[in-house]
Amino acid sequence: MELPRLYSLQNGRSILTAFGGLNESYACGEAEFTEEMNFSSQSYPALQTRNPRRKLGTLANCNGMYHLNGRLTCTGTTLTYRLDDSSTGTPYFELKNAVTDTKKIMVGMGTQILIWPDAKSFDTKTGKLESLSAEWSQESGTVKISPCDAGGKTYEVEDYGKTEPDLETDPQPDGTMFLRVNDIRKPWSYMSTLLQCDATMKKWVEIKLSNVRMTLPGLAAAGFKKGDTMTVSGIPSEVETYLAGNLNGEVNIEQMDGDSIVMTGAPAQESKAYYGSWTVTTAMAKWTSIDGGEVAVYGDVDKAGITAQRRVPELEYLTENSNRVWGCNSKENVIYSCKQGDPTNWYCYNGIASDSYAVTVGSEGGFTGAATCMGYVLFFKENTIHKIYGSRPADYQVVSTQCRGVAKGASRSLSVINETLYYLSTEGVMAWDGSLPVNISGRLGRSWLMNVKYAAGGALDARYYLYAKGSSGETRLLVYDTERSLWHEENTNENSGSAAGWEMCSTRQQLYLWDGEALWAAEPNRESDWDTAAAKAAVEQNVVFTATTGDIGLTSPDDKYVSRVTLRVDALAPSTLVVQVSCDGGEWEKLGEAAVQHKWTQVNLPFVPARHDTLRLRISGTGQIAVRSIAFTFAASRGNRVAGA
Repeated sequence: MELPRLYSLQNGRSILTAFGGLNESYACGEAEFTEEMNFSSQSYPALQTRNPRRKLGTLANCNGMYHLNGRLTCTGTTLTYRLDDSSTGTPYFELKNAVTDTKKIMVGMGTQILIWPDAKSFDTKTGKLESLSAEWSQESGTVKISPCDAGGKTYEVEDYGKTEPDLETDPQPDGTMFLRVNDIRKPWSYMSTLLQCDATMKKWVEIKLSNVRMTLPGLAAAGFKKGDTMTVSGIPSEVETYLAGNLNGEVNIEQMDGDSIVMTGAPAQESKAYYGSWTVTTAMAKWTSIDGGEVAVYGDVDKAGITAQRRVPELEYLTENSNRVWGCNSKENVIYSCKQGDPTNWYCYNGIASDSYAVTVGSEGGFTGAATCMGYVLFFKENTIHKIYGSRPADYQVVSTQCRGVAKGASRSLSVINETLYYLSTEGVMAWDGSLPVNISGRLGRSWLMNVKYAAGGALDARYYLYAKGSSGETRLLVYDTERSLWHEENTNENSGSAAGWEMCSTRQQLYLWDGEALWAAEPNRESDWDTAAAKAAVEQNVVFTATTGDIGLTSPDDKYVSRVTLRVDALAPSTLVVQVSCDGGEWEKLGEAAVQHKWTQVNLPFVPARHDTLRLRISGTGQIAVRSIAFTFAASRGNRVAGA
C-alpha cells in the first residue's frame, strides 16, 4: 500500500538593507516608499529621518532672500543684511523703507547685490543702497557747452586772421592762442584752425577740438559718473547744428570733473559758429565767439530745459556671468547685458569689448527664468532654452533649443549643484548638464507636478530642495539626492493662510527656508552660534515622520507568504515608533510600537503578520531614527496565491 505524499514547506529569508526613496509610480519596489515624510538619504543605505531645523525667528512678508558673504532679506519695504559670522540676533545692516513691497529678483556681482524691479544696488561692505539709474533736469539752472580738446580743456583766443604771426620777427608769449581762418567772413567756422604758441620751440602748434565740454549744475549729486552712457534731451537745435550733432540721444561720459563732463562731438555739418561757447537756460540759448567779440541769442528753445537720464531696462529675471549682469524683458522679447563690470550702464555701445549688449529673440511666449551654468548664460521659456555663447559683445551668439524649459511661476526653482542645473518644467523636474534636459521626476506624481503654480528651489550639499504649490493650494517640499538619484519629502510647515509661497536661500554650508511665517535653518549645527542655549532651544523637537513601503511579496514567483517581519532601528531619545501592516491592500493594523527614552538605542521589533499574498509596512512616529534593516521570513503556501487558498 502506497502512503500519501507529504507537502514539504520551503522556508526562506530575505533582508532589506539598502532603502530607496519616494516612488509614487505603479512600479514602487519593496525597498521604496509610496508615501514618505521627513526621511532622508543622508545615512544611505539606511533610511534616516531628516535633521531637525532651527527656527531663526518669525518673519512676515518675505519678498526675497539672497546670499553674498552674508544673507540679505527683504521683508516688506525693509532690507536686512547679516554677515555669515555675525550673530543672528542683531542685523549688521537694516534699511527701512528702502524698496517697494514687491517680490524681488536678486543677483550678486562683486560686493553688490542687485535688486529688481527696484533697480537698486546694495553694497555688502558699506551697507549703502543706491539706485542703478540716474536722472537730472535743468529746471532753472544754466548749462554751459563748449568745444574742447581730448583732455577737456577749453580755449580763448587773443587774435585771429588769415595768417598767424611769424615768431621769428614777432615773438609771442608762450601759450598765446591764435585762430587761423580760411574765410575772413566766417572766422568762427569749423574749418578754421586753432593754434597755440610754443615759445621754446618757436612754432605754432595746432590744437584739435574734437570733444565737447558740458557743465550741468548738480549732475554729480544726481549720481552720474565717468563712463556712464546717458540719454540727453532738450539741447537746442542751434547748439547741435553749430557745435555737435550728437548731443541729444545716447551720450558717453568720457571724462568728468565735478558737474562738467567731456564727450566726443563734432558738427553735423560745416559750422559757421563752431569756435565759441554756449550758455543755455530754459528761456534762451546764447552763443559767444571764442574771442568774446560776437554774441548771438536764440529764444526758441525747449522751455522744459535739458534733461539727462542713465536708463536701466525693466528686467524680469537676472543672472550673472563673466562680470556682467544679464536680464530679460518679455514685453520686448529682448535679452540684455550690462556694461562689463558696471551694472549701472545698459546702453553703452562704443564698439569695444566692455560694451553693453542686447538682442531680440524670436521664440514665442514670455520668459520664465534665467540662470548661469558651466559658464553659459541661459534664458528660459516654457518650451525653449536660449543659450549664449561668446566672450564679448562682438562674438555673442544666441542658440535657441526647443525643449522643456522652466514652467511659468517656477523661476525660483533654478538651482545649480555640481555643474548640473535643476528646475521645474511643465512636465516635471529637469536636470541640465550642457546638452538636453533630462526628466528626473519619473518616480513622482506627474499629474500633480504639471499643475504647479509656484515653485522655489535651493541646494544643500548634494541635495536639491523643491518647494511646489499646486493649483488648489496644496504644498510639498521634495528633496532630491543628486548623488544617489533618490527622492524624499519633508513637511512644509507652511501657514495655511499665507499666499506668498516659500523662499529659499542657499549658501555653501546652509539652506535657509521661509515658510510664510518663520525663517528656518536646515542644518542648525552649521550656524555660528549653534552651541548657545537659545539656539538649542529653537531647534525642532519631535519631528513627525512616516514611510509606507511598496508591495512586499511580488518579487518571488513561488506561492509564499511572509510569516515573520523583523525591523531593526537605531533611535535617539526621545523617539516613538509605530509599525503598521496592510495585507493584500486591506486596512492598516498596528503590529507594534516602541518608545525610546535613552540617549541612543538599538531597537529590534519582530512581528507576525496575518496570512496574505502581499503586504505593505508603514513606519511612523516622532523623533530621530534610522531604519537599518527589515528582515522577512517566507513560508510556502499551497494553492492559488492570488486567491490566498
